Amino acid sequence: MNKQVNAPAQVVDNSGARRSRNRKNAFQFAQVGLYVFPSDGKVPLVPRYNRADTSLSPAEVEAAVEEFKARHEVEPAWVGSTRDPEVIKKLWRRYPDAVPSISCGPSKLVVLDADKKDDGPAKMAELFAEIGGVPEGVPVNPTRSGGQHFVFADPEGKFSNKAGLLKKQYGTDVRGTGGQFVGPGSIREDGKTYGSDADRINFLRAITGGKIPQLPAEIVDLIGASTEGETPLSDKDSDVRKYVAELASGEREDHAALFDPVVGKFPLDYVKQCRPDFGFAYDHPGEDRSANRMQAATFLVGAYPELSVNDYAVFCEEWDGAGDPDDRQMAREFARAKMNPAHVSKPSDGSAFEAVDDEEEDSLSGKSGLTQRAGELVANYRPIRWLVKRLIPLNSVGALYGLPNVGKSFVVFDLASHARRGREWFGRKIQSGDVLYCYAEGAEGFAGRAKAWADNHDTSGGDVALMNNVPNLFRDSKAADKLIAAARECEVQSRQPVRLIILDTLAAATTGADGSSDKDMGTVCERLRKVATALDCAVLVVHHSGKDVSKGMRGSSAILGAVDYTLLAKEGKGASTLSVEKMRDASKAHSIRFRLVEVVIGKDDDGEDVTSCIVRPVTVGDGIDMAVDDEAPPLKVADRREDRVAMLKAVAREQAEKAAAADEPLSSVRLTPKALGEALNAERRQLCDLDGKPLTLLDRTGVKRVTDTAVEDGVLTQRRGRLFIAE
Repeated sequence: MNKQVNAPAQVVDNSGARRSRNRKNAFQFAQVGLYVFPSDGKVPLVPRYNRADTSLSPAEVEAAVEEFKARHEVEPAWVGSTRDPEVIKKLWRRYPDAVPSISCGPSKLVVLDADKKDDGPAKMAELFAEIGGVPEGVPVNPTRSGGQHFVFADPEGKFSNKAGLLKKQYGTDVRGTGGQFVGPGSIREDGKTYGSDADRINFLRAITGGKIPQLPAEIVDLIGASTEGETPLSDKDSDVRKYVAELASGEREDHAALFDPVVGKFPLDYVKQCRPDFGFAYDHPGEDRSANRMQAATFLVGAYPELSVNDYAVFCEEWDGAGDPDDRQMAREFARAKMNPAHVSKPSDGSAFEAVDDEEEDSLSGKSGLTQRAGELVANYRPIRWLVKRLIPLNSVGALYGLPNVGKSFVVFDLASHARRGREWFGRKIQSGDVLYCYAEGAEGFAGRAKAWADNHDTSGGDVALMNNVPNLFRDSKAADKLIAAARECEVQSRQPVRLIILDTLAAATTGADGSSDKDMGTVCERLRKVATALDCAVLVVHHSGKDVSKGMRGSSAILGAVDYTLLAKEGKGASTLSVEKMRDASKAHSIRFRLVEVVIGKDDDGEDVTSCIVRPVTVGDGIDMAVDDEAPPLKVADRREDRVAMLKAVAREQAEKAAAADEPLSSVRLTPKALGEALNAERRQLCDLDGKPLTLLDRTGVKRVTDTAVEDGVLTQRRGRLFIAE
């Protein structure tokens, strides 16, 4: 900052419309969770703009005020970046010609700033082309000078303003913790703009969608930032040195005096209530103790800015997830948390998302600028994004229903396992990602279902995340937040976005609700919608029909009205049908046939078979039967030489897909005759020949004959006794 902080620039556009636009932008950015402050485009107009105002102690504010007064001979309008609408009003009264800038660290963002003068946009286009394109969900905003801002998430504050080779080789700077960027759609006094209203709207939608990805590994390598959760602060940092000294000489209080829910100064229960993701992480710490501590520190400092580094040390001493850190580690973690605290406030009742009561309607509704014309929708049209093509959309809430014992739970587990692996389901493309399955029945029954699927598809059982506790979406006002927190934990573990959440059953998830009450079911559906929107995933509830299936789902019509799609599972002659009964914004003329096949999964104490079921598509010739009549043909296949080779080819590809690492060509995955034989026989157990007799299982010699023929036909290749899928 310099002496010219209050000096007016040469005014080109001093219209009320421009000023109003910038001020409204500031309100909108704050309303979606970003920390803002006024600037003239390059120069911040408040001190400590790179810190959240809620994270600053009174002493830090006082020091910042004195520094500002000494430099500019006037008191600052505010200290720190903010999300408080009353503070924003105050700031823009003081600086009506300012543009709203966003503080990266508190806002959990890192921005790649491709500079036009260094040919940054063109060079970044080449870089992204090499690594598979700009990741989906990344807002790309134009700068006033023709450059580009690529906005990524930085939830742990890993990145500073260090750019490394990204600057030297690609003409692009980095704006992370300590950095800032002007919000898109803003207009300077000289008339230069930071993108259009469409850029602003797209940016706001990306933020509220919560799916902005983190930096790709290739770019992280160019920057040279830590990817292991280590703090970018060095031991020579003044704050770190101060905290090390405090840890060495400070006295520490008892854990109960600090964190007890009743008598403690900093009750942990309050943080858990405000941030369910903290509660989940606290109760289920990961193996990376450093990452655990860093995450916890940001929550504690966010909830209690007055917390001292010695208080943080007491927390670490008692928490199993903290490990055994030394003073230097805790000092660095605490300093970094103070720079970039988590947002912790009392759980909202929804009022936080209401319009800001300002004299010129600075809100996200009404005349805020987020209203659209149909022409904009046409210009920005994107087709429906599907989890399962033509059956289940993403960012949706739906229900699969039917009579008891028709196989609903087997079907949804089969769906979940295929989605987890990204495999086609009933011949339909499926979006891969993590899956969270919440079930109400005992773990033993569910384990049998998983064992059956593993024996016949994948030894990992599909690796679906299981939650043996369906949150009560009626009684528990925090149920949606708990589901979101559990899903976020799954994403940390799998490093994949959660694409599907299953609640089995709706009745178990709504204990105490009146299923026939529009009000009760409306509350439940609203909370389900919150989960789908926050995670950009499909939420599928398993429900029952009434005794008369033709009358639809059991209970209130509010359910049918609120969901985006419904799937009906219905028994028929020879096979069952899963049909689309409702599909919002798409055709519902889609159905599939399936059959439950009983399989042996083990022996009980008496030596008798223990069985479960798996789902099999009904096939006609070489394809999956998509018809919807009740006369389904039996599962019959030819068993000639070429048929066995074709079956071996299919199971070989499935085996290779399971074993392949990311981006590894399937032709490089080694396959063993034993594993192929087991997979081939697992497939044959579910089929019968054209006369309706079960297919015979192949012994070692039979398997060898099929594999030798597959090699001769060029389906497989053999090198050094190992089998591979042919190129």
